[in-house]
Amino acid sequence: MKNIFIYLSILLFTGTVFLTSCSEDKLDESIPLNPVLAPFKAVTAADGPVVANATISDKDRTIEFEFLNLKNLKEVKVNLHVSKRAKLLAPIDTVLTLDLTKPYEITINNLYDDITYTLSASIPEFIPADKSKFNEYRLNNDGAPEEGDIKFLWDGGIMSKPNNYDEIGYRNYLTKRSFTIDIGHRYDGSYYDIKQFKASLYWPYSNVCPKVYELWGYMSPGEPPISGDWANWTKLGTMNNSSSTLANFGEGDNIHFDKEESPQARYFRVRLVENYRSDTFISLCEVSFWAWNK
Repeated sequence: MKNIFIYLSILLFTGTVFLTSCSEDKLDESIPLNPVLAPFKAVTAADGPVVANATISDKDRTIEFEFLNLKNLKEVKVNLHVSKRAKLLAPIDTVLTLDLTKPYEITINNLYDDITYTLSASIPEFIPADKSKFNEYRLNNDGAPEEGDIKFLWDGGIMSKPNNYDEIGYRNYLTKRSFTIDIGHRYDGSYYDIKQFKASLYWPYSNVCPKVYELWGYMSPGEPPISGDWANWTKLGTMNNSSSTLANFGEGDNIHFDKEESPQARYFRVRLVENYRSDTFISLCEVSFWAWNK
């Protein structure tokens, strides 16, 4: 009987300790906090008439802008679009006017830690002319369309290698003698200071591919006379494919201009001198312009 009493006492004591332990050390029912992997949904800024989107690297913790229209970085209007689960610490405002001639640091809490991103900006030395502003400017001595639409020349369709016509849906523009393009102007109303002209070919140095052809520009104010008299135009350069091979095809035909001698113009003409078929037809699939960012 004595042994039974001792055994029951041990059980009662142990049970009391166990129950007490359970009541004191309750289970942690809180949800663990996972860090916000992308605390910035976007970072944007005014770039002249358009909105520029920064490139954000959450790995390197960098935010980088490249502005195509701004002339300086002293007063840039920046908008921070922050994830709902993140919190800005410095600065605390999401709308800022910043001097981005030097890097700017932004500290944000991602629910796990305070982290810092470095915001920087640059203005490239040259920019592509905006193809959305390109239009035909038909002159009386330009050729009529023979195949395709002249708008194909600025729809972005460029063949990466010879005879790969299905890559661009067999889209090219075929005409006789010459064609004229109005490439528009910059957002501030000024004309582009041309750095480079590029013509991308359709036929690989055969058929109606231009062998020798020229780029002309209208260097006077206002619109060119509709007559198309070449005396009103200035020849800017000549492209010669007489010695070109298929290895050169992807490069296209280019004319480059030094910064201090760049033509400032809005209207340009491409004029055929000779093609590979010995007639007056010219076919291209794309034309592109770049401008010095003066």
